[in-house]
Amino acid sequence: MFDLDGTNISCLPESIGSLQNLLILNLKRCKYLHFLPLATTQLYNLRRLGLADTPINQVPKGIGRLKFLNDLEGFPIGGGSDNTKMQDGWNLEELAHLSQLRCLDMIKLERATPCSSTDPFLLTEKKHLKVLNLHCTEQTDEAYSEEGISNVEKIFEKLAPPHNLEDLAIGNFFGCRFPTWLGTNHLPSVKYVLLIDCKSCVHLPPIGQLPNLKYLRINGASAITKIGPEFVGCWEGNLRSTEAVAFPKLEWLVIEDMPNWEEWSFVEEEEVQEEEAAAAAKEGGEDGIAASKQKGEEAPSPTPRSSWLLPCLTKLDLVGCPKLRALPPQLGQQATNLKELNIRRARCLKTVEDLPFLSGCLLVERCEGLERISNLPQVRELRVNVCPNLRHVEELGGLEQLWLSKNMQKISSLWVPRLQEQHRQLHGDEHELEVTEWL
Repeated sequence: MFDLDGTNISCLPESIGSLQNLLILNLKRCKYLHFLPLATTQLYNLRRLGLADTPINQVPKGIGRLKFLNDLEGFPIGGGSDNTKMQDGWNLEELAHLSQLRCLDMIKLERATPCSSTDPFLLTEKKHLKVLNLHCTEQTDEAYSEEGISNVEKIFEKLAPPHNLEDLAIGNFFGCRFPTWLGTNHLPSVKYVLLIDCKSCVHLPPIGQLPNLKYLRINGASAITKIGPEFVGCWEGNLRSTEAVAFPKLEWLVIEDMPNWEEWSFVEEEEVQEEEAAAAAKEGGEDGIAASKQKGEEAPSPTPRSSWLLPCLTKLDLVGCPKLRALPPQLGQQATNLKELNIRRARCLKTVEDLPFLSGCLLVERCEGLERISNLPQVRELRVNVCPNLRHVEELGGLEQLWLSKNMQKISSLWVPRLQEQHRQLHGDEHELEVTEWL
């Protein structure tokens, strides 16, 4: 093992090629290292090459000779040249012979050349590949050309992973649409998906049908204004099937830094209306049925459909979503295992209510427009910070601990006494609701 992580080296000697039995070469975070020696391609037994966060821009042609590589991190892509031994990044084609790869992290993908479907570098045959990170260079002030956008979309389309992939990250992708293989039967084994700073895509991919997805993080998708049924991977009629389950194994969902996101729904508007009519019929009895018939409709079935959405979700983080107006009602109806909900910097959100299954902690922070928290009968802990308009907090029968920041002292006096009284009625005088100053 040769570990130079974070050192100030600026070059490696050609004599490194004599280390024929070297298994690991770690050059991560070497901020002064801009090229690799030609002899790097002579390290025939190398298993791991780490180049992440190192500004490598000159590499030797022939990385494909290192046939035993299984971990390749920070792999810079470039145009390359058939006429030189050194090149500005590796060609994608040079991955073709690296059949043992288990972890592949590629950067500068916008510099690749789209290829025909017969090209050998496609990743689908890499049977050992478990982790795949695909990164473009972070966008500057200058907008990408239409040709550049089309180019990067074609490149990503050609990088369909093998079926055994478990961990996928896409960063700084500036195409207008995600590759079609994301969210289809190409990814039956994927457990972790990160979509980071994909700022030009106006729709999220249909990843709700990934059968083994456990963790999903969406960060910085600034072109998104609405998340709708396309996100859960629904085609027409899908949601009516009792066999269709969206996000069947998802445990943790993080949506962060979404400055233009306003609307969130899981079903089409017509289906929302039908669900509301069904609820009215169930709760209102004959009145609800009569109301439906007045519209010239058949009375909907009062029996709700079996769980089809987020049955395993235990944690939801919504951070930096300043225009989001409301949580989808299906979240409260379907996410029956939800334990923790964190909402930060969502200033247009007015209510957090009707989450009967939320059983652990609710945190709301810097939600300046929040007016009401209600009908959370199982929540045990509530943390509130910088919510100056929160005037109504009620129907929290299971609450055991309340954390309030100093700035909440005045406004919380409107509802804390009622919470304390409710707690005494439910649990007796000897069990006071614990109120703690936070921060």
